[in-house]
Amino acid sequence: MQLSRDDAISRYLAARNYVDVEIIRMTPRIRDRRAKVATALEFNRRLGDPQKKYPSVQVAGTSGKGSTCHYLSQMLHYSGISTGLHVSPYLQVATEKTWIDGRYASALEFHDAVEAVRPVTEQYRWDDGCPASVHGMASLALSYVAFARRNIQWCVMETGLGGRFDLVQGLQRELAVITDIGLDHVDSLGETVEEIAWHKAGIMAGAGQALAVRADPRVWRVLEEQAKLFGTHLVPLEPSRWLCQGHAGQRIVKLPFLGDLPFTPPPTSRGFSLRNMAVAAACADHLARQGVAVQPAAVVKALEGPAFPGRHELLQNSPEVLIDGAHNRQKMAALASSLAPSSGPFVLVFGATGSKKGVDFLTPLPRRPDHLVLTQPLLFGKKVLTPQQLAQDAARYAARVHVCDSPVRAMKKALDVAGPEARILVTGSIYLVGQVRNLWYPWQDVLLQQTSYPTKA
Repeated sequence: MQLSRDDAISRYLAARNYVDVEIIRMTPRIRDRRAKVATALEFNRRLGDPQKKYPSVQVAGTSGKGSTCHYLSQMLHYSGISTGLHVSPYLQVATEKTWIDGRYASALEFHDAVEAVRPVTEQYRWDDGCPASVHGMASLALSYVAFARRNIQWCVMETGLGGRFDLVQGLQRELAVITDIGLDHVDSLGETVEEIAWHKAGIMAGAGQALAVRADPRVWRVLEEQAKLFGTHLVPLEPSRWLCQGHAGQRIVKLPFLGDLPFTPPPTSRGFSLRNMAVAAACADHLARQGVAVQPAAVVKALEGPAFPGRHELLQNSPEVLIDGAHNRQKMAALASSLAPSSGPFVLVFGATGSKKGVDFLTPLPRRPDHLVLTQPLLFGKKVLTPQQLAQDAARYAARVHVCDSPVRAMKKALDVAGPEARILVTGSIYLVGQVRNLWYPWQDVLLQQTSYPTKA
């Protein structure tokens, strides 16, 4: 069925409004983690367990899990394997959560998947005793349904929060992957890396194999203990050992099964970005060893392609505008390691959700900004820190601080104060990054062309 532009946008907005506004609960639900998991499994069963109709790779971690999912799904897709990818949150349009065979779900597919999920959603929507987010369960389920309808061969699934008690449950999980772990969501996952690792390790349950980055010995001890309890074979990932410098800007990823693969990364891929690429390549290598038809050329093509949108993404060159959804201290440190040196003026646009601690986690950046533009993402049903709140601590961090009430005004101010040699970095909330990205890639074009890199009409 072919829809007109206006009809496609209208159907998308109606479906998105249902999922992202109508079923959002503004008051906290009862906190019962095990009941939450049981409810998520029951929700899926009432839909016919669409998430069990294909094998899955589930990825958890504090940093790098979204990029790892992105590159791994591309490697499978370019190998000719029908692949679905679910990530969360989305940058610009909700269809980004449901990526199938190289493109986002269409507006009609998204609408129809929401309608398929709606009857079960309504059974939970008004239940004050429901311990699980109905919005969260429905958002996952519509991807499960869309994937099943397209008969995908493999699913790559990003974990939402933690892992053990996350809403992603009941998968036919063939492989669990755990990326770098640090302190984030401490109110939900615990105040030590050991506690957080215990939560992340939960995705190993039911998986015969697990790959995990081995960096922090405290984390690794927990992962080893949990792997033994689950009966899961745990394989360490050490990306720095596989990634080597090649000739003329090339890198070489050394894989045990697929061999040495030279590739030329995008110019903005440095530091932690390259580390994420190596982790994804190791996952693809492991799947190939298990008999999945991953092709070496497909791995190279994925590594040389566009990065995960909104993660160390260059939008323009003069002045340079770089966006990155670094929303915790570990991600900020990773961003800092990936920044190329710059001697020009530095303008920082920043906004954060209400669970963060203001501008403190900007300190890993290599230099103080000449201008700090504070704003807030426009969100429904989530707390945000107002730019006025952020400004209370910002004076000691930047020489000149500007307060703007919207991402669009913040970006206009940044461009006004920056000269052609300046670097403008937009970071903090992923929602802020997405709303700024609309100025270069309008969300309507992303929706209708089913890609984060639409062409201009």
